[in-house]
Amino acid sequence: MKRFLVVVWLLLIAGCSLLPGDSVLTPTLTPPPLLTAEETARAFLKAWSEADYTALYAMLAPSRQDTTPIDQFVARYKDIAREALFKTITTQILAAREEGNEAEIKFSATIEMYIVGAVQQENAMLLRRENGRWGVLWTPGLIFTQLAGGGKVRFTTLASARSDIFDRKGRALTAPQTQVVVEVVPLEMKNENAVLNNLARVLAQSAANIKAQYSKYPGDWRTAVGTLTNEQAKLNAELLNLPGIHTETTKEIRTYPRGQAAAHVVGYIAPINADELTQSESKGYHEGDVIGKTGLEAWGEPYLAGTRGGKLQIIAPDGTISATLAQVAAKQSQNVYATLDVDAQDIAEKALGNRVGAAVVMDVSNGAVLAMVSHPAFDPNKLSQKLTPTELRTLLNDPNDPLVNRAAQGAFPPGSIFKIVAYAAALEKGGYLPTNGFEDPGYWDGLGPNFRKVCWIYESTGHGHGKINFQNALTQSCDVVFYQVGQRLDQIDRNLMPNFARAFGLSARTGIEIADAAGNLPDPNAGAWRPGDPINMVIGQGTMLTTPLQIANMMAAIANGGTLYRARVVGRVSSLADGTEKIFAPEARAKLPVSNATLASIKDALRRVTTDPSGTAYSAFRGAKIISAGKTGTAEVLKEGEPHSWFAGYAPADNPKIAIAVIVEHGGEGSKTAAPIFREIVDKYFALPAK
Repeated sequence: MKRFLVVVWLLLIAGCSLLPGDSVLTPTLTPPPLLTAEETARAFLKAWSEADYTALYAMLAPSRQDTTPIDQFVARYKDIAREALFKTITTQILAAREEGNEAEIKFSATIEMYIVGAVQQENAMLLRRENGRWGVLWTPGLIFTQLAGGGKVRFTTLASARSDIFDRKGRALTAPQTQVVVEVVPLEMKNENAVLNNLARVLAQSAANIKAQYSKYPGDWRTAVGTLTNEQAKLNAELLNLPGIHTETTKEIRTYPRGQAAAHVVGYIAPINADELTQSESKGYHEGDVIGKTGLEAWGEPYLAGTRGGKLQIIAPDGTISATLAQVAAKQSQNVYATLDVDAQDIAEKALGNRVGAAVVMDVSNGAVLAMVSHPAFDPNKLSQKLTPTELRTLLNDPNDPLVNRAAQGAFPPGSIFKIVAYAAALEKGGYLPTNGFEDPGYWDGLGPNFRKVCWIYESTGHGHGKINFQNALTQSCDVVFYQVGQRLDQIDRNLMPNFARAFGLSARTGIEIADAAGNLPDPNAGAWRPGDPINMVIGQGTMLTTPLQIANMMAAIANGGTLYRARVVGRVSSLADGTEKIFAPEARAKLPVSNATLASIKDALRRVTTDPSGTAYSAFRGAKIISAGKTGTAEVLKEGEPHSWFAGYAPADNPKIAIAVIVEHGGEGSKTAAPIFREIVDKYFALPAK
């Protein structure tokens, strides 16, 4: 059983300051109209249930108002409601007794709270007629009866220790670690220079920085200046054995043993901010608590942190616990097992290397992500701790945006990979056959002689593909053929290509548990639709944007026979309390709108991309033991530099197991940069020991 962390929050009851953002209340109180004692009590209880504390104060007897300042009265009600996490208050008058200028109203109050549930009490309210009206003789006991004799409310939060994240085989992606806190007491130092020199060596900080940390506090204070692992502390025991240095204090931190690997999937934790606190305060979170910020740390927060419990108690004036009003145990946290395979992740990380880009490896049979790489990445070990201002500025100002998950959030023109979708639309709805013949002289004047479009091969050879059939045009990525097809499909139905793109999973989020982008799809029905728009679209250019995750998911659907699965990176959640598991099963989102014949034609064309000498990626895959099927893409961009390099597909071609999408920003031709990375992933993945 994991130990429980206890966080104690005290509510001051006398002279307490207003809540942040509140101003001192100096309202002009209008006495309520003449009411009976019972009507006054009902109005008082109604104002309490509505948290209208100014109206509540107006119903106090003048004698009570004279001894109870309104700012303290309102602040006390607010603080108790916040401390105990009030949700609703329901009251009922039980009995009323009035004798002359005195009255007693008996009532019940049910206070429903977010953590500990409901507390029901029967209470009695005393009223007196003063200055011609009934007023409440208020005491703190009207909030909780146990406060009648004085004291304060204390809510103690009980929280389970945070559980961990593992890969599909149980290998740790997060882990707890005990750290030694290095502290100094200046007045105990016999040789400050020696202390500073030793600490600078051990903590890898400058002596000036260490001194700056403690010099702003009194000399007899113990000040933390850094942390070490247990191993580091043992190795440096002699250097730390100086008067004024203390290493007895330890603290538990969360570590990410794989560093930057899969950082965008795993995510990181950090102290809760004001906006998050507003959303999570009712769940028992407090200022200073940590919370998952991104990735699985954020998605899995309810599992990894468990459900907070707590104790609501009355503390007597002498400091003892006089009553426990309610108590609920914390719900044990649970481990999260990702679909990631550390071996596949390592292979993809090394294959992409230091290039700016992304790679996704997916199980074609169920949509499970086996590897997701985005480079550059970040070190969650640093983000989970307090960054220095310099480190934070460097991270935020990095032009390569290491915090962005390019694999799921990066949106790029798909380039010629989109020709697969156009090919499917043409066969299914455009009246085309794979054997239809075309002539490619290397250029196309279908938009007029002033808007000539050329084939990619024309720029390097001065000629086109010549006579070519439709299926070979996909294998060889012939632009001229697809210009004609795109124009014809647009003439048949402007929505034809966009609708097929949606059916192949583009322009929509994939359903993965972590943050992803929908991308963008040109819409013929929004604004002007120019003759050149479908021509750009058919070759994956213009305003079309897709993510590597979407492309991998699309390729997986082609590979598995047409089922588009929800992309997922969570396999199961395991309870530490009773050993039970919650399995996240595959979810089929849709079927590709293609016949078996069309799908077979697409797969044959993609296989020949890597195996036929005419295929655009033949050189990159020559001699491969594992036959892959795929499509190159070279996506032009507006900014200066080389186009983005794409290759996406699946392997083995005849019995697909994995789909892969690779993009290298400004990497040039897809066949020369992305395709070799794809091949390296395939070769090394299938060389792993049998699973």
